[in-house]
Amino acid sequence: MTDPTAPPIPGVSDDHIAAAAVQSATLPNLHADRPHRFAQGVRALVENRARQGWPGEGAEDVAIFVLVDYPREAGRPHSGKPFADPAAQSTPLLGHLYFSTPDATHGRFIPMPSEPNAILEWLDDHGFGDCAIVSVYRNAKLMVTRPLGVRGLAQNDPVRDQEPAATIQQLMDALRHYHRSYVITPGCCPPDLWKEKSAHQYIPGPRPERSIQTQLQPVLSSWFQGVVRVVTEETTNIGRLDVALLTPAPDRRLAYWTILELKVVKSFTHTSSGVSVADNVGAIVKGIEQAAAFRANRMAQHGMLEIYDLRKDKSDDLTIHQSVTTTLANYSPPPDMHVWRVYGSADDARHDAQTGF
Repeated sequence: MTDPTAPPIPGVSDDHIAAAAVQSATLPNLHADRPHRFAQGVRALVENRARQGWPGEGAEDVAIFVLVDYPREAGRPHSGKPFADPAAQSTPLLGHLYFSTPDATHGRFIPMPSEPNAILEWLDDHGFGDCAIVSVYRNAKLMVTRPLGVRGLAQNDPVRDQEPAATIQQLMDALRHYHRSYVITPGCCPPDLWKEKSAHQYIPGPRPERSIQTQLQPVLSSWFQGVVRVVTEETTNIGRLDVALLTPAPDRRLAYWTILELKVVKSFTHTSSGVSVADNVGAIVKGIEQAAAFRANRMAQHGMLEIYDLRKDKSDDLTIHQSVTTTLANYSPPPDMHVWRVYGSADDARHDAQTGF
């Protein structure tokens, strides 16, 4: 049963509400922190240029975007020129360094002040080492984000020359990208996924599912920017769903497309107590039931259970235990189920052939 329909809003037509809802899929993700909103803005800009074949660009390959509080002041010592609304103008991007606002729509730019291989040193030497930095590489079709500056970890994203589309194939591509680039090892994983200094012991943080959910939301929003609205922690009359993906329906309203239920299986609790096989299997069974129930409740096209395996010993396939297969058989169609292996060290990831490292 779905939630009761809300009463009409005086003076506001259903058509106005529907149009605003559809438009929300194109808006920036305000749940993301400032550096990641900046990266989303840069990504939207460069992918738009890539889809047009990089018009007006010369032989240059690299563009650098730097998030600063005051672009005019940052650019003044370097004779920076103003830029505004680059998505609407044909000013070449490549071969330049941009001191930019958080939405990447205006600021100051200068010619690339050094060789691309030395640009991080240049930024550090000139007082920008702690700023969020996005490097764009046309030939490699790659965007590298350093949210914490030159000494922080780098996060890679593809620069796509095709429009994103709300398809299960693209959703799986996005989930694989998130797993490999943002969660697979402690060097790139969400904050608090692992207990501090205890990842090598496979002791998770206090709320590992929430850590994954918090970072997955901006990643999916950036991947599907303009075509899918990503909502988390939505309260319904049967509980709180983890991630909901909404797309425009033929009647110009947003409709639920896919529900993602997130579960973590682990070897230990946050307090270092052991977790039994039965408890992990029970978590998967509960996830199946929740994914199916939320899909029906929201009348979504798809329900999916995403299992993040934080166990030290991953040899036991929990998804083939009888209680799991029996529960899946209760639903038609059953939720799709995927297991993502997460490691407490890069060495463990490299030594597991299933990671593809």
